[in-house]
Amino acid sequence: MTFTVRPEEDEADRAFIRGLNPRLCGVIDAPTHSREEIEAFQDRFTATAWADDKTGGATFIAVASNGQRLGYVNVREGADEIADERCAYIALLAVVAEAEGKGVGQALLHAAERWSKDMGFSRVALDVFASNHRGQRFYETAGFRPETLRVIKRL
Repeated sequence: MTFTVRPEEDEADRAFIRGLNPRLCGVIDAPTHSREEIEAFQDRFTATAWADDKTGGATFIAVASNGQRLGYVNVREGADEIADERCAYIALLAVVAEAEGKGVGQALLHAAERWSKDMGFSRVALDVFASNHRGQRFYETAGFRPETLRVIKRL
C-alpha cells in the first residue's frame, strides 16, 4: 500500500477524524460506563485535537496515493509527573479497518515521534484502554512500556 503522511489541513480531514470515532469506541470496554457515555467521551476528546492548534499540538493524516484517508494521529504536550517535566502525549491514533496491518499506524506513530523530538521532548506517552489488546501489542512492539494501571469502581 502506497501512502504519505501529511499535516491535517482542512474540514474534510476533521470530518474523516470524527468519522473514526465509532471505530475507536468499538475497542472500549469500560464496565462502569454506558455506551452513550463512551461515545460522548470519544466525541469530546476528539474535539480537543483542534484546541491544540493554539497550544502547539499537531495532527497528521495518512493518505493513500488515490487520495483516500487511511488514518490519523494527534500529538500534543503532556506531563510526565514522575520526572516532573513536559513530555509529548499521543492523544489519538486510529486507522481505517482496511489499513490495519499495512504500516499506516507505524508511519503515523513515527510522524508523532518526529514531531515530539522536533519540539524538544525526551519522552512520549499515551493511554490505551485495557480492553484494546491489539493496541497494547502495537504500542509494545513500537517500544512503549506500561508504567501505570488505572482501576475504577462504580459506586
